[in-house]
Amino acid sequence: MKPLFKKIIVVFLLFACAATGWIFRKEIGEYINGKEVELTLYGNVDDREVNLVYIVPEIVKEVLVEEGAVVKKGDLLGSLETVRIENNVKAAKAAMEAAGAAVEVAQAGYDKTKNGPREEEIEMARASVAESKAKIPAAENYYLRQKSLSITNAVSIQTAENAEALHLLLKAQLKNAEEKLKMLIAGSRKEDIASAAASLSQAKAQLAQAEAQYAIQLRMLADTRLYAPRDGIIRNRILEPGEMATTQTTALILSVMSPKWIRVYMPETLLNKIRQGGKAKIHFDSMPGKPFDGWVGYISPNAEFTPKNVETPELRTALVYEFRVYVNDPENQLKLGSPATVVFPGVMVKKGRL
Repeated sequence: MKPLFKKIIVVFLLFACAATGWIFRKEIGEYINGKEVELTLYGNVDDREVNLVYIVPEIVKEVLVEEGAVVKKGDLLGSLETVRIENNVKAAKAAMEAAGAAVEVAQAGYDKTKNGPREEEIEMARASVAESKAKIPAAENYYLRQKSLSITNAVSIQTAENAEALHLLLKAQLKNAEEKLKMLIAGSRKEDIASAAASLSQAKAQLAQAEAQYAIQLRMLADTRLYAPRDGIIRNRILEPGEMATTQTTALILSVMSPKWIRVYMPETLLNKIRQGGKAKIHFDSMPGKPFDGWVGYISPNAEFTPKNVETPELRTALVYEFRVYVNDPENQLKLGSPATVVFPGVMVKKGRL
């Protein structure tokens, strides 16, 4: 019985193999004969995220969006407390205004030093010299007369000495007036001009520093408001009102909705089949019979090993090139991460090479 049973099993298996070969004779023939089919690759809608952070460390005041909200570039998403920063802005503005006043004072001092005395001051000095010169002859005569009278004891010696002192005083005043006139005509010294210029430069530098600090505080005040950097969907709302925001803490995670592309990997042996800008049809299991138009927008210049989540273990060591097939999705029907089948119309390869 046993030999007979074994024969029955063998006959059954042979019959099954023959039946299977007959059923799939077309596919087997295509594989053996190398029938050409359109190039087809498989991938997913690339899922890209943007971690949104506040660059100012402060307390979160409000969050204006919920998870799943669709936002446009420039939409306000949230804000921080501003009391401390507003006070810093006021202090910086006051310091800037004080520095500006100091520049005005220094500028006036520099202009005065550089331009020298006014013509009116020189004329006043000349008049002072002339006045002193006019007084000296009379004082000299008075002194000589008193000196002569003192010899005959007509006047006291004290009177003569007082006359002499007055004469000498007027001569000294004349010399002082003449020297002052010379200084006014000569103008300011180079050293004084250089000193005034240095004071002005220092005041301007302090003003520039104060203006920069004021601009920084204004920028910090503006940075307390978080805006959407591009169109997308809020995937995660991490920070809530009352929590501390820092540059190391993500406040919101934004999923990028446009542009969308399918990330696929092209075997190195087929690399010459597709060029950048090549057309493609993209199919999704969730929308059968409704292909999307696409085009190759990026071809990686570097080869890499096939990612483990794309191919079978036997092909993971094969060299491939990353392709990004961009897709038009104006109605936002495609979900991020969705599996996709990319077909390149008119690009034929032998069946079994993929």
